[in-house]
Amino acid sequence: MGTHFRRAGFVPGVVAVVSVLFPAVSFAGDPGCSQEKAFTPFETIDGDNPVTTLNGRVVELRASNVSKCAWGRISHGTPGEEIWTDREEPSAEEHEGFLGYTRIDSGSAKYTEAFKNDGKLMRACGSSQGVIECTGWF
Repeated sequence: MGTHFRRAGFVPGVVAVVSVLFPAVSFAGDPGCSQEKAFTPFETIDGDNPVTTLNGRVVELRASNVSKCAWGRISHGTPGEEIWTDREEPSAEEHEGFLGYTRIDSGSAKYTEAFKNDGKLMRACGSSQGVIECTGWF
């Protein structure tokens, strides 16, 4: 299983670069978000959800209809692998990237903080061994 949005690249020190290039980056979730009654949306635009990477990592967008929030999850990973969410207007005129950026620090999985959908599209992106994979937009 793959996604139509697949980018390859080397991602060292992405936090420093991200905070300079994307001033709208938020590492803390939005107020009022919860992960209550979480589900994995399968009907996405331009890609799959979840995405299984070539090395077996799973990048997934999770959502809650209760709080109207979404967050990313990476699983079957190793420490140092990254996960974040992106949010954009349906018109694609405004894009917020690297929301909730975090890394697996121990174990094999990690979640981002949750962020409000507010009628916007959301996706999860993760990097493993220098390859970035993103889910479809939901």
